[in-house]
Amino acid sequence: MFGQNTYRFSMNVDRETLLAVYEGTIRRIRVKTDEGLVLDIDAQHLKAFTTPDGIYGRFELKTSKENKFIGISKIG
Repeated sequence: MFGQNTYRFSMNVDRETLLAVYEGTIRRIRVKTDEGLVLDIDAQHLKAFTTPDGIYGRFELKTSKENKFIGISKIG
């Protein structure tokens, strides 16, 4: 779609960090995109990708041209 930004990144969040997310201690998770940009992602957007061991894999984040969250998907 025209006017969107797409960011790709890998994520490796261990179980202990994930527990802090669910307890509310951590509300945002910082990632570095393939292009070297640093993004802070609201942890609630990542809950769908959690496993008992944490969050692992490759992801794609889409935002509007104004950098408003559109969606995130696992790509690998």
